Amino acid sequence: RVGPSPLWLRRRLCSAGVRPINNLVDISNYVLLEYAQPLHVFDLRKLAGPEIRVRRARAGERLLCLDDVERALEPSMLVIADAERPVAVAGVMGGEESAVTDGTVDVLLESATFDGPSVRQTARALGLRTEASSRFEKGLPPELALAGARRAAALIAELAGGRVHRGWADVYPRPQEPIRVRVEPDKVDALLGTHVPREEGEDILRRLGFHLRDGEDGDWDVLPPVWRLDVTIPEDIVEEVGRVYGYDRIPPTLPGHRHERWTPAVPSIDRRLDAVRAVLAGAGFSETWTPALVSRRDLEGLGVADRAMRIGNPLSDEMDALRTTLLPSLLAGLALNRRHGRTDAALFEVAAAFLARGEAEQPDEPLRLGAAAQAGEEEGREAFRRLKSVLDAAASALGAPAPAYEPAQGALHHPGRCAAVSLDGVRLGLLGEAHPRVVERFDLPGRVVVLEVDLQPLLDSAAPPRYEALPRFPAVARELNVVVDEDEPAAAVLASAGRSGGELLESVTAVDEYRGAQVGEGKKSLNLALTFRSGERTLTDPEVDDLMSAVRDALRQAHGAGFRG
Repeated sequence: RVGPSPLWLRRRLCSAGVRPINNLVDISNYVLLEYAQPLHVFDLRKLAGPEIRVRRARAGERLLCLDDVERALEPSMLVIADAERPVAVAGVMGGEESAVTDGTVDVLLESATFDGPSVRQTARALGLRTEASSRFEKGLPPELALAGARRAAALIAELAGGRVHRGWADVYPRPQEPIRVRVEPDKVDALLGTHVPREEGEDILRRLGFHLRDGEDGDWDVLPPVWRLDVTIPEDIVEEVGRVYGYDRIPPTLPGHRHERWTPAVPSIDRRLDAVRAVLAGAGFSETWTPALVSRRDLEGLGVADRAMRIGNPLSDEMDALRTTLLPSLLAGLALNRRHGRTDAALFEVAAAFLARGEAEQPDEPLRLGAAAQAGEEEGREAFRRLKSVLDAAASALGAPAPAYEPAQGALHHPGRCAAVSLDGVRLGLLGEAHPRVVERFDLPGRVVVLEVDLQPLLDSAAPPRYEALPRFPAVARELNVVVDEDEPAAAVLASAGRSGGELLESVTAVDEYRGAQVGEGKKSLNLALTFRSGERTLTDPEVDDLMSAVRDALRQAHGAGFRG
């Protein structure tokens, strides 16, 4: 007898966010929540024959689902069918034509376990994700199918006045093998870092549904419940004890020493690349993270789709291929910034590109540095030089030699305004202005300079870091105001000062530059900061005075320098 469910059942369903419909449907939903086992109830009179079969859909078959939407089925989809047609999409949703109504008298109750990936693929293809499919996707223990069916049948007999047929049609080709886990009780204390009494640990596991017995050597022989497919190793058992015992009861302790001798850890690639990020950020670039999935149509439009890999199950047409270059994403980022009013954006990214090698082979995944910045119509050359200096500084920060540059051409670059970047004869990438058609495609007025280079050759050629002991003796700091010709390079003055200061000159830097009446026309004053230090003793003032005199003499002879102050 189909009708409203009793009040207690309706209240429980409503508290779980499920709308009551009738007693048969409500019972299937209730068991779904209680056992995590999806069920489906068919009106037996509406089936062609008193049986159902699980099979693949046939070409051209369609099904009117319970949500009143007719869907085309594909041969890869699993369906539940009667003798003539599909009556449900297996693990996803039942059909309207065999659904329970107020006039239903005899029902067929179906409870099954379906392969998770198969259900997920079907639900995605149909654009239909249900409470049942979400559970099957994660994987259900097969033992729950019969338990859920018995529970639902008992409730139907109680609440709908039916009689349960004594026979069961059960197909179970690969029964679930029980997993036995042997655990040393002492391992609980060793992994958790605190003492858990053996009796308390055993009580916790039994309350969670685990079966325990003591082995001959005193170990636990543990049989997890059938619904705990995730428990397979001793560490899983210890985790169960720990989470119920209470993580707050485990005292915080420092990890112990694993090695008698300390050995310096080799910095990870990401840690080494922090130096590159610091250089780009210091030059005014903002780091960005863009998706590896891009539109193949966009790559083809830009002429960079030669080695692009297409995704087998794309989320959308805009994310159906793996990127072969970082530049389109960076240019899209510039365009987004411009639409929001920022016309001087400069972006960079450190990430992998993906280049196909063969159908059955893994792609090449070169780690790259990409950068893009907008420049005004008359600032193209200056922006190019700025980006080149940034790359040189990044290579220096890694400890790598300075790259070499030579004219080149690229699919995304302006003819005649592009340079190939190489290191020891190995080509790293390209630097230059973006091609006008590329700039127009991204709706970026004016000029845009772009850079993309492979980072691995730079990392491989980087000199190993050098470590020196901290100085034991104090330094002596002096200043020197050097007056030279206005066109005299500051770097040349610094080099001369560094050579003349000898081994005791630790560093020399240019702090300030002055032009004005106090130094005369055509002259400039460089304020140098010099630091002297000995690794064996404390320097005296007369020693430092002699060194400063040597620096002055060298600057007079090499640059005709004068001095202020």
